[in-house]
Order: sequence, then structure tokens, then C-alpha cells
Amino acid sequence: MNSSRSSICSLTSKKLNVVTLYNLSPYDKKGRDRAQEAARILLLNALKMEPNVHEIFFADTKPNPLYQEIDQTIFSLSNLSTAITADVISRHKDEFRFHTTIRRTEVNKSLNEIYSGLAWKKLGFCLYTLVYPQVVKESSRICFKDFVDNGGTKWAENLLQWLKQPEWTRLIMKRIITGQCSEEQYNIEMNNLFVKFHLLDPAYVIQTYYFLNQQKALPQVHLELVTRNYLGGAFDWTLFKEEISRAIRVPSPFDMSSRLSLDLNDVFYGVKVDEFIVTECRNIGVWNGKRPHNRQMLRLKDRCVLM
Repeated sequence: MNSSRSSICSLTSKKLNVVTLYNLSPYDKKGRDRAQEAARILLLNALKMEPNVHEIFFADTKPNPLYQEIDQTIFSLSNLSTAITADVISRHKDEFRFHTTIRRTEVNKSLNEIYSGLAWKKLGFCLYTLVYPQVVKESSRICFKDFVDNGGTKWAENLLQWLKQPEWTRLIMKRIITGQCSEEQYNIEMNNLFVKFHLLDPAYVIQTYYFLNQQKALPQVHLELVTRNYLGGAFDWTLFKEEISRAIRVPSPFDMSSRLSLDLNDVFYGVKVDEFIVTECRNIGVWNGKRPHNRQMLRLKDRCVLM
């Protein structure tokens, strides 16, 4: 067994080379950043796992394998999950008028502040670098994690030395002169390299940055490792709509003491959602003080069908 495992590791090592490492890109053929998409999926999962919303709205959601590795000291996921849930409630025109209980202007203001803040970028960097090693791969199925696991510092040094070859500089110059690469694209590519160096060995990020900016024939590089918006903008509210709509329509338990007559019974819908609004939403300043019209009187036979 050990011999077999050793042979597999040896074979993998032979496939790894600095050219493959350099060419690994998070972008697919359509220009979509696969690492960003994976980071947003991870964040979506984390938001639905937040204790203040999970049991009420997203009880069926299971934690992503990387969920426990998220650094929650960077950013208040609780506030974001509350704000997004409040936003979805306000957009979903339900029959019980839960949507009228939310201050839409304040929700929008809160979310805009979050999405434009520095903490959002720090969270994005954390999530992006968590998913990057697994999702960035090439056609032979070699992924970036293979290099990290095969001696990250060694590969960081190999990559830097490869960049220092005159042939590399001439290749970049040719692409720029012939219009195949703009300065903006060059900076995007170099910042992708900085992500690689950060994950292989962070000490090589500054070394590479200084080296690149010493190449007078090449455009100036702007180090955007922790200032880039890795997550993009707001989530599509419909990603949360179905679950929140379902929570709103949950009827209260049958209570014999609340019966108004022999065949009528009081039923309240979305009781947990109402509690969420008057506590969590109030805590972040987006509850307007109104209550939903979630009370209905049902005949016992209708109640039986409902249950």
C-alpha cells in the first residue's frame, strides 16, 4: 500500500512544473472567475448557517466543507444575514404583509455600507483564498493545491526565478505592443500571481512586487492583494426567496384555548418570522414598528387539511 501511494505521489510530482503553475488561472474560457463564484457559494452557505436565521428560514441547509475555516473575526456575518433576510422579506409581497414591516431605505443603506466597506474586501480575500487551491485547475486536472501540498516555498521560488528570465519579460512586452494585453489586463494577471505567491509562501509577494516594478519596460504593477473586491456585489435576492416564503407560511400550532366558537380557530402564520423582525431586524434598525396581518380564522375542517 505504501509503495503504491509513493508511486502515485511521485507521478504527481513529475507532472508539476513551473509553466503549469504560471498558467493556472481562476478564469474560464468565458472570462468568469471560478474562484469568485466558489467564494460566493461558500458565503451564501455561511449566511444561511448563521444561528440568527438558520433554524427559522434555512434549517435544511448543511454546512459547506470549508465553513469551519472561515475567519469570522473579520466580518459580522450575523448582521449581513439579518440585513439580507430583511431585504428579501421587504421585496416578497406576501399576503400577510410581512413586507410592510421593514424599512426598505434603511435596509438598502445598511447593505450598501457593507458591500462598499473594507471589511467586505477582507472577507472576500479570506473566502477567495480558501477556495482558490481546489477550484483553480487545468485540463489535466492538476490543481493549484497540488503545488501547495508539494512544497509551497519551493514552488514560490521556482515561479519567481521563472519570472526573472529575460524571455518572460520579452513575451509580456510583445503581448502589450501587439495589443494582446492591456495595462489593465497585465495588472489583473500579476495580481493573480500575487494570490499564488500568498498561498505558496507569503514572503514572496513583496519580493515579486518589487521585482516587477523594477522592470522599466513593463507597466507599473499595483498590488491589490487585499484591496480588491473578490466577492463582487450584492446577492440575487431570489436565492433566499423560496425558503423565506416558506417560513412566512408556517402556521402556528393548534391551540384549543384560542377557539372562538365550536368550529372556528385562530391561526397565526410566520410567528417565528414575526419574532425575528421585532428582535433581529430591530437590532440593526430596519424594523419600522409595524406588525404583519398574519392572523386568520379557520374552520376545524380547513385546519385539518392545512395540517
